[in-house]
Amino acid sequence: MGDTSSELQDLTNRARAYGREVSTEKPKIMVNSTTNTSAVITMNSKKLEEVTSFKYFGKTLSKDR
Repeated sequence: MGDTSSELQDLTNRARAYGREVSTEKPKIMVNSTTNTSAVITMNSKKLEEVTSFKYFGKTLSKDR
């Protein structure tokens, strides 16, 4: 989605600007980087949890792939 933390934060902020109400309880972020980078992304002033894997349409995606 976003190539940098600031791009991802901007996309998150724009969702609210278009009147979309997004829960901060379920969204999580995963950073896929060769330099072991992490990101701090906030939504409604809450930091989103960073995960190392998640399920997407029944398939587990991990940052190792």
